[in-house]
Amino acid sequence: MSDLAAAPRPIEAGAARGETFFRADMMLATIAVFLSPINFLRADFAYVTLGDLFALATISVMFVQGRLPLYPFGQATAGWLISVLMLTFGLIIGSAMNGDLLNGLVVVGQYCFSLILLPLLFMQRDRQELVFLIKVFVAAMVMVLIHGAWAVVYTPEDLRFVSRNGRLAGLVERENATAALAAIAITFTLWLFFIKELRPWLLPVVLAPLVWGLLLTGSNSGFLLTAIGASCLALFSGALRVLIGMALGAGAFIYVLLTWGDLFLPEVFMERVFGALESGDVSEAGTFEDRLALMREAFAISRDTIFLGLGADQYRVVSSYQAPVHNVYLLLLAEGGLISLLGHFGLQVTGLYIAWPVWARRATRWFGALTIVMTLMLAFAQMGITHYYARFWVVPWLLAIAVSVAARAEEETGY
Repeated sequence: MSDLAAAPRPIEAGAARGETFFRADMMLATIAVFLSPINFLRADFAYVTLGDLFALATISVMFVQGRLPLYPFGQATAGWLISVLMLTFGLIIGSAMNGDLLNGLVVVGQYCFSLILLPLLFMQRDRQELVFLIKVFVAAMVMVLIHGAWAVVYTPEDLRFVSRNGRLAGLVERENATAALAAIAITFTLWLFFIKELRPWLLPVVLAPLVWGLLLTGSNSGFLLTAIGASCLALFSGALRVLIGMALGAGAFIYVLLTWGDLFLPEVFMERVFGALESGDVSEAGTFEDRLALMREAFAISRDTIFLGLGADQYRVVSSYQAPVHNVYLLLLAEGGLISLLGHFGLQVTGLYIAWPVWARRATRWFGALTIVMTLMLAFAQMGITHYYARFWVVPWLLAIAVSVAARAEEETGY
């Protein structure tokens, strides 16, 4: 491990950059990224968000401009598309044979939009454009969490943004998802700082609402995901100084929480997270035992769905709890069979395959590190969610993969 990993130089301003950011497709993509975590702005009749409309507008403009990439993931495009085909094939066959074909078509359509169409917005863009879009996503999450914090304090009775037990759900409308996105935004922010795309004085300004919003969600998984993201980013950076600094910072943060946390921490965090941290008893960590019961049931159900799944959205029908298991891996195995689960693993492996050679080169290590870390973070987050076609899950992952695709393409072309 080197003493200090090489960080790329900050992107220089100039005429070329101005032309890039005032292109119609880039402006529309910026709006689509900003709206991606705002799940609240969606249609009532189907899962179509306002961000989806801007994404489709971006793709349309790129088509007219001749900018749609034929091979969005470069040499890994075939692997990505085959993985999507496997994931969706298992779900549609299970739906046709055992479940509701219409439901199957809807769920498969959502996955195809997120995993086939959305990559066209981001892949094969210049690194400077992608860094800007990552900044836009962080800005969106800052706005979402500031709005959520305001709702918790001033309109706690508004169940659209605050749960019945006082947890911040925000414009994402899901407490644990909001926490996971806060963790992702915190990791993005640290990455921007390390590659010198975020000025030192801005770091605490950006982190403050993200961390406070995370605390207001009262999410154990979000707190753990933040720790995973920050520690893995430091580890994969290859920079000993960063790793030591991150470890010292994390140690100081935990010490402050354990020593003086009861003086300033939100009540919901104290009830759901702090007690479990102090005692080390996971039974105090929110709904852990309820979700564990669902996972045990899913293990039993999946023994009969290895070759042919139940069909999309059919798990809740056969479950004695009448609820889907909050674990993507078990849910795909139950509803789509082994082929859907292998397709999902294929997507994760493709992301790592793209990132690995980028990470191995010292000059581009930070870009490969981001892709690897985001893939690992989402792999962990998917142990606590259901289907992940929602755009707020897919957009940050695609942005993280896209920076490695761009870095790899620039290394191959020499500019």
